[in-house]
Amino acid sequence: MKAHQIFAIRFNRLPKVDNAPGLILLAIDTSNGASPPRRIGVLTDAALRSRLAHYDLHSANEVAAIRKALAQDRGQATTYEGWSGAGSCVQFWHDFVGSQIRPMDWTCEHCSALNQQNVGASVGEAFARACKCGKVKHITVTSRYGAPLS
Repeated sequence: MKAHQIFAIRFNRLPKVDNAPGLILLAIDTSNGASPPRRIGVLTDAALRSRLAHYDLHSANEVAAIRKALAQDRGQATTYEGWSGAGSCVQFWHDFVGSQIRPMDWTCEHCSALNQQNVGASVGEAFARACKCGKVKHITVTSRYGAPLS
């Protein structure tokens, strides 16, 4: 049996978009601090809660503390998890059943810029994203891989 390595899982709340809570940036430190944490993508609140609750790795108090820390724009939280290796840790957080982190492409209706971000969300979830030009688009995740519904 392989010994477990401990990885730091870092969360950063992105700023609000159109009065909706910002998404949560997910990064995993797979190098024990030797290099910057690996950015995996962004998560909706529901996607984060489901991952934290899976396997009962985190107590209710820890989950509540993480959620409280992320309640405000630019809030930050870090938790630690033991995994058999970096690959299994990244795979769990990236490929979580029902809210896989996947590329979401959308085109700005104002400036026609193509925007892409790796987002972990369930089918039917909606969130707002802002283009660099400032125009906000409300995106609903569809079952078609990487294709948001406006």
